[in-house]
Amino acid sequence: MCGRTACTLNADDISKSSRYRDKSGKEKDPEWKLNKDKYNPSYNKAPQSYCPILINEKHLSDNVKVENNRVIVGMRWGLVPNWFTGENVNKMSFSMNNARSDTMLEKRSYNIPLRKGQRCVVLADGFYEWNTTKDGKQPYYIYFPQDLTKTAETASENVETDKKLLTMAGIFEKTFHDGEDLYSFTIITVDSHPQFSWLHHRMPAMLVNDDEIRDWLDHENIPLAKAVELIAPKDCLAWHSVSKFVNNSRNNGPQ
Repeated sequence: MCGRTACTLNADDISKSSRYRDKSGKEKDPEWKLNKDKYNPSYNKAPQSYCPILINEKHLSDNVKVENNRVIVGMRWGLVPNWFTGENVNKMSFSMNNARSDTMLEKRSYNIPLRKGQRCVVLADGFYEWNTTKDGKQPYYIYFPQDLTKTAETASENVETDKKLLTMAGIFEKTFHDGEDLYSFTIITVDSHPQFSWLHHRMPAMLVNDDEIRDWLDHENIPLAKAVELIAPKDCLAWHSVSKFVNNSRNNGPQ
């Protein structure tokens, strides 16, 4: 599962780190479209916070002429289903931070947005999991292996924007609360790959390259039945132990 992430880049650097090539081969940085002001970088992001999410721009407007144009939207972590009628979304009696891949098509909270094509990519530097030892819970930081082969010619001036962000498959929903549209999301999880299962029996569904990201976001041309083939355990992660400082979600620092 995934209950805590790190996302330390500022909003503009997240856009640069999410650069991709469009159908013509031109490099593009996804533009922030909504809730940029609600996103705050953090070494210790917990559910209910706002995170950077990639979606297909056609979810925001029917007048988009560029096919598969990616944009970034700040969304609340913890999907709020369209049938929820409570006054305070932070006091829901159920958790929708993660969606199990084996049941997501059965549960209407996930099935409804999936049938509407509301697939998204959750961006983060990495996430945390805990291993129980005789000395207590030891946190580990998990991330994509970084490209250490960049030369002076291929690297950017800003080292931070060269960071390879995690790209996790997610589902998003749009509801109306407190007089405004509320965008929220959940992270899809799968059984852990054998290389990772010693730490936890589940892991986020990773999209490991740009082709997978494109197909997951392309709800118009890639049907759901085809897209879910991307949701599988993958041996794509690196990790190391970190300070127990991160155990408390209120703590935020590079320790």
